[in-house]
Amino acid sequence: MEGPCSGAAGYAVMTRASDYRSGKSHGNENFPVASLLIARRHRPLILAFYAFARTADDVSDHPGLSADKKLKLLDSLKQALLGQGDDQPEAVALRKALQDRNIDSIHALDLLEAFRRDVLKPRYRSWGELMDYCRYSAMPVGRFVLEAHGEDRALWPASDAICTALQVINHLQDCGADYRNLDRVYLPLDDLKSAGAEVGMLGGGRTPPELRRCLDAVLLRTAKLLDEGRPLPRQVKDFRLALELEVIIRLADHQLARLKTVDPLRERARLGPAATAAASAGGVLMALGYRLARRQNKTAPRVQTVLPVQSAAGSSFYTAMRVLPREQRKAMLNIYAFCRAVDDIADSGGARELRLDALDGWRRRISRLYRGADSDGLADLASSIAHYDLSEQDFLAVIDGMEMDVREDIRAPDMRKLDLYCDRVASAVGRLSVRVFGLKRQDGDGLAHHLGRALQLTNILRDLDEDAALGRLYLPREALRAAGIRTTDPFAVLAHPGLDKACLLLAARAYRHYDRAQDIMRRGPRHAVRAPRIMADVYRNVLDHLVARGWERRIKIRLPRARLATIVLRHAFL
Repeated sequence: MEGPCSGAAGYAVMTRASDYRSGKSHGNENFPVASLLIARRHRPLILAFYAFARTADDVSDHPGLSADKKLKLLDSLKQALLGQGDDQPEAVALRKALQDRNIDSIHALDLLEAFRRDVLKPRYRSWGELMDYCRYSAMPVGRFVLEAHGEDRALWPASDAICTALQVINHLQDCGADYRNLDRVYLPLDDLKSAGAEVGMLGGGRTPPELRRCLDAVLLRTAKLLDEGRPLPRQVKDFRLALELEVIIRLADHQLARLKTVDPLRERARLGPAATAAASAGGVLMALGYRLARRQNKTAPRVQTVLPVQSAAGSSFYTAMRVLPREQRKAMLNIYAFCRAVDDIADSGGARELRLDALDGWRRRISRLYRGADSDGLADLASSIAHYDLSEQDFLAVIDGMEMDVREDIRAPDMRKLDLYCDRVASAVGRLSVRVFGLKRQDGDGLAHHLGRALQLTNILRDLDEDAALGRLYLPREALRAAGIRTTDPFAVLAHPGLDKACLLLAARAYRHYDRAQDIMRRGPRHAVRAPRIMADVYRNVLDHLVARGWERRIKIRLPRARLATIVLRHAFL
């Protein structure tokens, strides 16, 4: 009886996986791998992990190998990693490096599962299926790096989000090549279908509008993933790892921005050397700034709030609030932080039951504040409630509005339901705000009613693509029907030739609310209407730009800084 290595069959099984390396090294990747930012003691282990992963990846992508041969080579890498063979140098080197640091091989084994899927599974039906693939292809990399640095496993979710975003960015950059060379499609098939696109479009030399809509939807989800992981550099203990993470996030931001503007089927979607260097430098500077601020704040008294006040910085809300006296500004930031907290729950993408439980938790926290119980970490909000006599019902209405988004993906609601939604998520916030501004109740409630609805309708008209990526469509059923649109599928509506007409009908409604709000503000005390006038002026300018631009080609609307400054100066010194 011949031994297992005898003959041609034995030779095929025992061929080294490294014989099929593409020649790509850690210096050729989209994102840094064990760069000089990483401490020297960690780099050999990370590079050993990279060499193993790169070898397995090159095997699964090799165009000249059969599926059976690929699987046998991947199995051979697994056996060598587990100590059941020494024929695969990269696996042996990683095994020894892991043993030296007492780190389990589970992360490398998870990667092998992803590479097996690359061989066996060329399509993904849904975003959920793609995320399950990323659980093996992307998340283990970040988890391994954190474990190599001795970081807490509580940081894994943030790392998972970043690594998954990086993986999807790579998929989008290579979507044409993956299809043409390997017959792989990482774009979810249901997203392609919703956008009216077909798989075969990936084989062309130009991205048609239908495929562009699908790419944009995936980009929005990817940006949200990146946002979920953005706090990680400030959470890790290792300073040099924080530098590397900030660079990676900054590079990912630039990659996403480029993918929004280039056609990945026609041109290179990756960053050039100069752009990479600039983004990397920016990431390092940002990380240094965070660490410096952390040191300066170590001895500062802790301010309790729902969310860090910085979460409002850079928003048009914060621009308007800067004109308020200190105590009013502090109260408004507390209200904003509450709204951000419950809004993040509604948009988090987790299981509906868990999100509903989280919103119920906020109801209980608000209820305890009004019943004099422990502030539960909301001391500043409790102080603002007492000082300005803020209504419990308005806080609960905001939560009810968020619950409408969680219970179902709102699609083409009738006008009555849309008005109720706007009252809860926008006008209720307005009713809290006008108490802080000092408006009398009748005029204050009227301003909250009209300006809240005007702002929310403007948001709806501005954020059509972002909402569609979440499965939502807030354009009212009556406007769609008047424009000849019968479907309620978000992507189908956005592709319909009647979209402009439907949006203009809703824009007209928003303008009527702006006009009514202006009437109220004209008779209000000047000091009490400065902030709402800024908000109204900024958002009305956005609406003007949207109407002028139209909705067929939805280029992002951003007001120039000079225009914002002019608005603030006009109203701040009335």
